[in-house]
Amino acid sequence: MKKSFANKPVLIMIIAVVLLLVLAFFSASSRTIPWVESAVGWLMRPVQTVAYKVSDGVSGFFRNLFNSTDADLENAKLKQQLAQYEQTKLDYSELVKENERLRAMLNYAGSLGDIDFVTAKVIGRSNGVWFDMITLNVGRSRGIEPGMPVICGDGLVGKVTDVGANWCKVTSVIDSSVTVAVTVERTRDNCMVRGVFSTTNASGELELYYLPTDLTDLVPGDVIMTSGIGGIYPKGVKVGTVEEVMLDTESPINAVVTPSVDFLHIEEVMVVTGFGGEN
Repeated sequence: MKKSFANKPVLIMIIAVVLLLVLAFFSASSRTIPWVESAVGWLMRPVQTVAYKVSDGVSGFFRNLFNSTDADLENAKLKQQLAQYEQTKLDYSELVKENERLRAMLNYAGSLGDIDFVTAKVIGRSNGVWFDMITLNVGRSRGIEPGMPVICGDGLVGKVTDVGANWCKVTSVIDSSVTVAVTVERTRDNCMVRGVFSTTNASGELELYYLPTDLTDLVPGDVIMTSGIGGIYPKGVKVGTVEEVMLDTESPINAVVTPSVDFLHIEEVMVVTGFGGEN
């Protein structure tokens, strides 16, 4: 019994071969017995169907495998090229903006007359909503010394207060420890400004004082410039704009001034190493 079951596949194969031979014989001689063809076709159809599906499945698997691999590689390559293009475009945009800022600084420096300066980048800021101290990427190796004024294309930034070999710290004009001799551009009145000493000075305002209140008609919108008195800062550097006038009060503060420099977004500056013929 076991032997007959073991030979069953062989028997099926023999029968299939015989049927194929019979089919070939009748097909060659004549086609007068269509029922034989139908029978053989009916017997072979499942075998053909399975063989086709297996063959098509295998070929489709390898075809999809290699095609998807090529597509994935090409897709990854395109994505990488796109990322590089976007980065290049971003870098170019940043270079254009930086060039515009540097050009504006150079033009502004030219309007101040004979000054010598070193350009620098802001590499650090003090903590807080408004930054009263910034760090630059230049120091003693570039001739930077404490007390040197710092400006940008928008006006006065502050002065150098600490210097290292390749860095320096700048205390900005919005710090309450910094006082600047200034002039009201329209009226030519001389006075002083300093940062507001307050933990709530979120706007970075300046206080204007020592103004001859009985001889001035200071109004909001007046531009405040450095006067050059004292020789600390070059003359004519914009400091800010009058926001509020307080001439009729008993306060020693005559006005509130909004600084011209945006200390939250400053990126490049100029350290003035000499002006007015100084070296």
